[in-house]
Amino acid sequence: MGWTRCILHIDLDAFYASVEEVVNPALAGQPIIVVMGEANTQRGAVATASYAARQFGVHSAMPVGQARKLCPQAVYLPVRHKLYEEFSSRVMQLLRQQTPNIEQVSIDEAYADITALQEEAEGPEIAARWQELVKIQTGLSASVGVASNKIVAKMASGHRKPAGLTVVEPGFEASFLEAMPTGQLHGVGPKGAARLRDLGINTIGELAGADLDLLRETFGPHLGRELQDRARGRDNSGVVTFRETKSLSAERTFFEDTYDRAKLWREIQQMSMELADRLNKQELLARTIAIKLRFNNWRTITRAVTLASPTATASEISTAAGALMRMAWKRGTPLRLLGVRVSNFSETSAPRQLLFPYKLG
Repeated sequence: MGWTRCILHIDLDAFYASVEEVVNPALAGQPIIVVMGEANTQRGAVATASYAARQFGVHSAMPVGQARKLCPQAVYLPVRHKLYEEFSSRVMQLLRQQTPNIEQVSIDEAYADITALQEEAEGPEIAARWQELVKIQTGLSASVGVASNKIVAKMASGHRKPAGLTVVEPGFEASFLEAMPTGQLHGVGPKGAARLRDLGINTIGELAGADLDLLRETFGPHLGRELQDRARGRDNSGVVTFRETKSLSAERTFFEDTYDRAKLWREIQQMSMELADRLNKQELLARTIAIKLRFNNWRTITRAVTLASPTATASEISTAAGALMRMAWKRGTPLRLLGVRVSNFSETSAPRQLLFPYKLG
């Protein structure tokens, strides 16, 4: 007899580092640290650390200089977004071959509603099969949580890593969560946990039993109730199989600070071509074009312009981005990162004309 509702949360373990091991088996078992920014310098931040590297105290978002002090023997690699996106796409396609009820929430995690599949097998058995299938077909390890709702399934997938399979039977959601620190509750975060500690609430169980009026006074009427519902393992949200695309972006992080105007213009053109290709594949037109600039002191700015008519043409995207660059960037100022983003989509074609027909240089 299957559960009334059965949700899986599939979380690929140390995803970036694991992909690097798959494409280069010689790295297997070594501490691997994938870096956003300059992997061969003291700058940048840790994007992902393999479990071998985590044993030395390295974790995501840590400055790479600190990581090198903790684990100098690690293999340091730059982020390779296209490679990871390819592996992510393979995994998600594999999951969708099992059921269309898949909600991808990031490059390395997804929810699945397998309630309808339980005529052939119980939820935990299906989860184990999928876990093995992902490993065989892609070489990647995944941790899976099985529960009656999304919140608890998400918490369960992180309970035992890597390659963990954690099942929370219906009716045991609150008892599964109660001993965990509040900071581990999905959606709370460090600041929320600090505010709860100020109220004398340190565990999820204490949050579940806290005075609701106090929570509403501290966090607001809606969030206060939602936090307590989550702490009690309650969540009625469904698996969303389609999400409307809100924006598309491309970025370049430079290994050395860059102020070469010609190089920056080439990067804008290249990113505009990538975005135009993605727009055309999704049959979208974009009306708003934006750029993102990060300087060598880590200050980051964005600038945007709305076109008179939407576009999916690389030349029009690059012209708009170049105009913004010309207004926002002072020549000779070093940049660490340059990005282009398109948004404000429509699916209808129209005569396409730029509101501000400027270009860089």
